[in-house]
Amino acid sequence: MKAIWKKAYGIPNVISLANGDPHHSLYPISQIDFTVPSLSSDNPVGDWRTGVDQSKILSSYKDKPCALNLGIALHYGAGAGLLEVREILQNMNQLVHNPPHTDVILTLGNADGLTKCFRLLGNPGDSFLAEEFSFPGMTNAPLAQGINWVPVGMDREGIIPERLEYILKSWDEANQGCRPHVLYTIPSGQNPTGGTLSLGRRQEIYRIACQYDIIILEDDPYYFLQYDRTQDSPERNSDASMANGVDNPFARSFIKGLTPSFLSMDVEGRVLRIDSFSKIIVPGMRLGWITCNAFFSRKLEILTDSSTQHPHGFGQALIAEMLGPQGWGFDGYFRWIDSLCADYQRRRDLFIDIFNREMKGKPYASVDKPSAGMFMWIEVVFHLHPRFVDEESNAALNEELFERIFESGVVVMPAKTFAVGSGSKTGNQATKKVNYLRATFAGTDDQICNGVVIVCKVIRDFFK
Repeated sequence: MKAIWKKAYGIPNVISLANGDPHHSLYPISQIDFTVPSLSSDNPVGDWRTGVDQSKILSSYKDKPCALNLGIALHYGAGAGLLEVREILQNMNQLVHNPPHTDVILTLGNADGLTKCFRLLGNPGDSFLAEEFSFPGMTNAPLAQGINWVPVGMDREGIIPERLEYILKSWDEANQGCRPHVLYTIPSGQNPTGGTLSLGRRQEIYRIACQYDIIILEDDPYYFLQYDRTQDSPERNSDASMANGVDNPFARSFIKGLTPSFLSMDVEGRVLRIDSFSKIIVPGMRLGWITCNAFFSRKLEILTDSSTQHPHGFGQALIAEMLGPQGWGFDGYFRWIDSLCADYQRRRDLFIDIFNREMKGKPYASVDKPSAGMFMWIEVVFHLHPRFVDEESNAALNEELFERIFESGVVVMPAKTFAVGSGSKTGNQATKKVNYLRATFAGTDDQICNGVVIVCKVIRDFFK
């Protein structure tokens, strides 16, 4: 049915008696106004938060010209999302990644996109690869499908390529089943560790993926939230400097400081990149997109048409207006992101300064400075605790410390929450090194100041 609908959609003046679609003249909505920052200052995020920045109204209409007519936006559509929005995102992908494979399909955010990728790529009994610590909301998703997770060893940067290659090279299909063919990774601001893969490490992981025929699921909601950026990343192809026929000098300058993505180096079509507006615009909008080769895109669209259906028109209308010629455009969008990065970087540094002050002279815990995302991975040195026996006792001590922090009025996440595949055939050494707590620096200054002081006090008292 969807195939017939798509075929008819491209025919001018076709008369449709096929679908039960309410006509747009019956919609009780003729206009939607979005009040957004005007971006008129050098610090749009700070000025918007404090009410200093002026606002700008972006309007979507049913009966007037605009970037995306509401008669189309609020109508039933194809699973891939509206063409007008997909073209905008393809242009932005070209500007940011200049990828060899550019098909875009919209999603209801990264969780929706990833669960569909899991369904598309996995059969019961298959094994997928992932960082040994990862976001449980995603790693739990394919378990009912019968997928087994194979954890890959990490350091503070992320996946260790040598560990990945060893797993694939030494895999025994007679005893372990089919060798893994999918790698799920959060390469920037990794959740929960905050690590970000360097360009060299990404290139090595991609080489291994090509050698062992691995599909990479590049889950990258924190990609644009990179801090302490420099301009020494490899120059993007000059053909990508123009997006939709418009020069974007600020966007190009910002993008030069970003670590290139797996998608940008994917000459074989083995990367499915999952992006989201959740961390940049608003999380509750639940709108994102997958970029991949045409084959995967077609299969994902069929799956979407048979499950969740297309994303909501309200979010698509907002993005069309915001990134369109009468809205922010790409230059404005990256001005907002640049200011957002500065604000998060300030909060990150505030968290670290307070933590180091409160733990000065006490070697019981430490934090590294994450270069992306919004998470701190607090390492607790349990071998200094009077009740420490061996690595096996880390889990019990971490659980007790977590409970004491919770009882003191602060919520953090214990490392065991994120340990992947502890019951897999390969095991997971992460279950023995759960001497970490995850905390976020995405809150207000008061939350950071008060919360970090309490956490550090509980840690100090715990070691007495």
